[in-house]
Amino acid sequence: MRILVVDDEKNQRDSLAGFLSKLDHTVFTAESAQKAVALLHRESMDIVLTDYKMPYMTGTDLLHEINHRHPTMVVIIMTAFGTIDIAVDALKSGAWDFITKPVDLDKLEEQLKSIETYLTEKRQKNKSQKQSADTLEEKNEFIVKDPAMLNLYSEAKRVANSKATVLITGETGTGKEVLAQFLHQHSNRSKKSMTMVNCTALPSNLVESELFGHEKGAFTDAKSMRKGRFEDADGGTLFLDEIGDLPMDIQAKLLRFFQEGEFQRVGSNKIIKSDVRVIAATNIELSSAVKQGNFREDLYYRLNVIHFTVPPLRERQKDIIPMSEQFLKIFSVRENRGGLSFDKSARKMLLEYHFPGNVRELQNIIERAVLLCQSDIIEKNCVQSSLQPKSDKNTGTLPDSVEQLERDMIQEKLEESNGNQSECARRLGISERVLRYKLQKYQLN
Repeated sequence: MRILVVDDEKNQRDSLAGFLSKLDHTVFTAESAQKAVALLHRESMDIVLTDYKMPYMTGTDLLHEINHRHPTMVVIIMTAFGTIDIAVDALKSGAWDFITKPVDLDKLEEQLKSIETYLTEKRQKNKSQKQSADTLEEKNEFIVKDPAMLNLYSEAKRVANSKATVLITGETGTGKEVLAQFLHQHSNRSKKSMTMVNCTALPSNLVESELFGHEKGAFTDAKSMRKGRFEDADGGTLFLDEIGDLPMDIQAKLLRFFQEGEFQRVGSNKIIKSDVRVIAATNIELSSAVKQGNFREDLYYRLNVIHFTVPPLRERQKDIIPMSEQFLKIFSVRENRGGLSFDKSARKMLLEYHFPGNVRELQNIIERAVLLCQSDIIEKNCVQSSLQPKSDKNTGTLPDSVEQLERDMIQEKLEESNGNQSECARRLGISERVLRYKLQKYQLN
């Protein structure tokens, strides 16, 4: 199997890699979760064996990223800090297993054998189900019944063949990537691939190399020439997700590409041209980021030629049930459970729910219902445990509500930044000094 070992301790990393290589597995290593994410953009893995406690991005953070981008990969989390809470969190988040350090190599070998058997059986099963599941996935991608969404997709179809840059905004999980796929598939570039880049997941020191490529010897780890995403996407579409998180120096290089249609690999003076249609997406308000000095105004206008805003699922009532039924079909096929359906109480609960996580949350709710519900009828109790209670933040006075909102935003961005105060301040659009004052005021750490 192809196995990636992620650990910030070199001795642990090398020791495990040596052991796995002796078992005839193909082994890759990464010294941080960020480098693992970058590697997974280029290489496909069967298993990721990751340490839990690492700087900036933990093993659980890496697990969430893998679940989103590479759902078929098996993830095992290792830690020297074995607590029940960490183990439960890891397993709930979709880890295959949770093992403590020092790793028992005999037990690990047995685990790998069982994973190999599982993957072999899954591939055989998936082969027979692939055609029907693929058909369902394709149909699911563009389910739109709500008038607002029908109008949005109608406008998207009219501009699909344009070379103009498209900016897609909307809350996390609304389906911005799906709209980008729709634009690509209905364009005259559809015979070429759509290259997708999650700007947030790119390590800060490798962003330029990932986007524009590098020459051999351009930096320490550049052992060979590598093409970047702009070069790979020549003739097709490049989707830049979460573009608001790009560093300012990379924004300048991106602007040059939009102005001149050319770029240079890192470590090279050679001018490279690429015929790429760029679609960008973000869940932040770029105009506000421009005012705060976090996003270049000239780049914003270059991106904002055609602008679509995908409404949240709570504003698309007529999409909820059709999407739910399609997700139910997809997961029923995958889990070999035919004939599943919702009862009236489950439908009512889904229609009344506020979906803070939008379509992505709906998908997770239906998947859990298929896995956990014993009956062929998906009832209210099968979905209820997955729903988040509605917040009562707005029940107090205006100053209290504003303070609560501010506190929650700081807490959210602090968690997204893995406790890095500089990054947290950047995401909030405030100075580190102001952030430290707010942390003290709200007793956050």
